[in-house]
Amino acid sequence: MFHYGDIVYVNLDPSLGHEQNKRRPVVVVGNDRFNSRCNLTFITPITHTDNGYPLHVNVGLIMGEENALINGYAAVEQTKSLDLSMREPQKVGVAPDSVMEEISDRLLSCLLRDDQTVLSSDLLS
Repeated sequence: MFHYGDIVYVNLDPSLGHEQNKRRPVVVVGNDRFNSRCNLTFITPITHTDNGYPLHVNVGLIMGEENALINGYAAVEQTKSLDLSMREPQKVGVAPDSVMEEISDRLLSCLLRDDQTVLSSDLLS
């Protein structure tokens, strides 16, 4: 099982239209509770292209396992669920907490109605 924040190389083919394709790094954005109960995992593809898109999060330079170097942008608008076991997965690293917080914030902004907000757990204590 892969965990929230893991960076994994997977094969995104087949793809259609504007979907990210080929073998590339993705970051796991589904929480561990979901990932442990389902055969699917929510992921966000990482692209090397900096096009200034507001939903792209700079993951910075991450030195992964086996000296794998990840440098790119999490394309939040491309988030999807996949059966990673069928996608030749290989864990290469873990995204920093600050990057995961930014990805989660942008993902939630896409999913909530305009009149909804999410309160930080810090505000509830």
